Amino acid sequence: MPAGYHHITLRVTDLDRARAFYAGVLGFTVDQDFPGEKLRLRFGAGPARLVLHPLLPGTPAGDRFTEARVGLDHIAVAATRDEVTRLTDELGAAGVRADLHRDPLGSVLVSFRDPDNIQWEFFEDS
Repeated sequence: MPAGYHHITLRVTDLDRARAFYAGVLGFTVDQDFPGEKLRLRFGAGPARLVLHPLLPGTPAGDRFTEARVGLDHIAVAATRDEVTRLTDELGAAGVRADLHRDPLGSVLVSFRDPDNIQWEFFEDS
């Protein structure tokens, strides 16, 4: 049985815009920056890492994430209720649409999308 996730890698259309969102809005800390040929960013996100890579050659122009394709639907991250509330406020202040929900068991979560339309949830870990 796995001990946890080591990292998640996402393809993004604009690394600078993604850095501004993940570091500036979500507060993730860049722990590795690989400019040049292996252009990518790595963020510390608790015990796991989030790695961002540019699009691969041949990606259709204007391509955006959609959960309607086979593969990833969304990313859910464990958080405290206070973190969910704080993040909801910070997303709103940054102009990011954030939907605060309560699941059937009473946990709170905030769902939102990054600049490439990837859906995230910060979910109260009860």
